[in-house]
Amino acid sequence: MQRFYFSLALLTAFGACGCNSRHDDAVLADLGPVAEFSLTERSGRTVTRADLEGKVWVAAFIFTRCAGPCSQVSGSMARLQHDLAQEAGVQLVSFTVDPDYDSPKVLTDYAERFAADPERWIFLTGPKDDIYALIVKSFHLGVEEASGAARKPGLEVTHSTKLVLVDQLGHIRTPVDRHGQRRGYFDGAPSDGRTDDLPELERAARELVKNRSAGSSLTSSFRLLPDGLPSLNALLNAISGLLLVAGYVAVRRRYIAVHKTCMLSALAVSAVFLASYLYFHFVVMDGKPTRFSDRAPSAPQWVQWTYLTILLTHTALAAVVAPLAITTATFGLRNRIQRHMRLARWTLPIWLYVSVTGVVVYWMLYRLYPAP
Repeated sequence: MQRFYFSLALLTAFGACGCNSRHDDAVLADLGPVAEFSLTERSGRTVTRADLEGKVWVAAFIFTRCAGPCSQVSGSMARLQHDLAQEAGVQLVSFTVDPDYDSPKVLTDYAERFAADPERWIFLTGPKDDIYALIVKSFHLGVEEASGAARKPGLEVTHSTKLVLVDQLGHIRTPVDRHGQRRGYFDGAPSDGRTDDLPELERAARELVKNRSAGSSLTSSFRLLPDGLPSLNALLNAISGLLLVAGYVAVRRRYIAVHKTCMLSALAVSAVFLASYLYFHFVVMDGKPTRFSDRAPSAPQWVQWTYLTILLTHTALAAVVAPLAITTATFGLRNRIQRHMRLARWTLPIWLYVSVTGVVVYWMLYRLYPAP
């Protein structure tokens, strides 16, 4: 039995190291979730972010009376509609940045110009403040209504022409090159000799549809958590830490039965965490890394080094604590109290450190800096 748990500990170390060691051209960095929204489609129906879950979708930002690059952006979306026609799991979503003018009827007439299939390509309008907040705070793109002399017919709004790829869980995804650099969003209106991004966008969308890793049923069951399975894993680490503290307090007060219950519960929670952790990294992420530099490129260098230091110590001690915890528990259950106490003096602080730093690693990776 101890060999079994020791093997699991090694898998834990391998999985944690994989988060920051493996890298290839197929990696799609996770830039965090798109915020919840409720907008009106050109057909008049309400569309929310939840309605798009389970599909890979591409977001574009346009307005119908635009005299600038909007037609080119919509032309790029039309090309995606054609090229990805066989991918049933892909949805195209155009958000108007001029909702005061772009009513559902206006959007319907505009969509017909590009032969937009209403089942595959939707056009959304709604309150301007809601749409602008979504673009700026969630997609992290610029949008601004023109005023004064700058407000001319067809130039009522200045906005981004980028296309944004979103996975089945509503998380923004963007490619990362072999050097670990995030390539950024896809250009929907390339000009001046800039590279055509659509073939790369199509490949990335097909990859997400093919793997369906981000939309797996188990992961989707945790969609109410802020970051899905990573949030669950952090929660399990926190629960384990609280149980360890409670168990220590109980034994100091000689509540042996309570101490035993807390420690065995902490062991069980840690086992659930291990299963969830391995599932996330080897099934959901398909072994692809999640790098701090990808998720927080604006972070100071000292913060990145702090994160790596905490991750390294967390990973190393996680590999050690699994067999220690099993052995310590075994001594206790077999009433070998002296051996149990001697080993517990080492096991408890290491186990508690691993639990606490597990939460810290999650916080630094997913919550410390907003997605770019």
